[in-house]
Amino acid sequence: MSGAVFMVKARVIADGIVQGVGYRALVKQIARQLGLKGLVRNVEDTKVEIFCEGPVSKINGLLRKIDIKGRPEDYMSVNVTDIKCFWEGEDGYQEAWKPYRGFEVDYGVERLSAFEESTLDDHEFGKLYFSGFRNELKEFREDTNTNFKQMTEKFVGFRDGLKEFREEANMNFKQMAEKYGDISKELKAFRETIEKFLEKFFAEYERKK
Repeated sequence: MSGAVFMVKARVIADGIVQGVGYRALVKQIARQLGLKGLVRNVEDTKVEIFCEGPVSKINGLLRKIDIKGRPEDYMSVNVTDIKCFWEGEDGYQEAWKPYRGFEVDYGVERLSAFEESTLDDHEFGKLYFSGFRNELKEFREDTNTNFKQMTEKFVGFRDGLKEFREEANMNFKQMAEKYGDISKELKAFRETIEKFLEKFFAEYERKK
C-alpha cells in the first residue's frame, strides 16, 4: 500500500551512568514525543533495557536522543557510554517482557495506580532535573569565574595603560616646560638686544641733531 508506514520492534540496551539519575523518565518522555510504544526498565547489571515499537526512523531518532554524553566523573548525571540495538529477527532480540499500551516505565511493581505511577514518574524527573540543575550551576560558576578573570585582566590592562598614559603625560609636560623655558630665555635675550640697539640708535640720533 502506497504511503504505508512500516512498523518494527527493537530491544535496546543502554550502558553507563543510567540508573538512579532519571534516565528512564527521559527515555519515556522522548519515546512518547516520537509516538513510540514500549517499555523501559532498570536491569540488574546497572544497565537500562528498552523495548520499543514504531517506524524505523522514529526508533533511530530515539537512539540518537537518548545517547547522552554527560560528565563521566559526575555520578549524579546521565552519561551513556554504550547503546546496543537488536532489531526484531536479529540475535539478541527479545519480545517485550510484559504487555504495554503506550510507552511506560516498568518500576518492577506488578500493579500501580495512576497516582502511584505519576508519583514515581515525578520522582524520576526530579532526579533528572536535579542533575541538570547541578550541571547548569557548575557551568554558571565556571562562566562567572572566567568573567571575573577577564574583568581582572582588563582592569590590570587598563591600570597599566593609565600608568603609561600618566608617565607619558608627565614627560610631555616636562618637555613642553623645557621647550618653552628655552623660548622664554631666547625672547628675553632678544628683547635685551633690541633694547640695547634702540638705546644706541637714539643716542646717536641725539648726538647728530
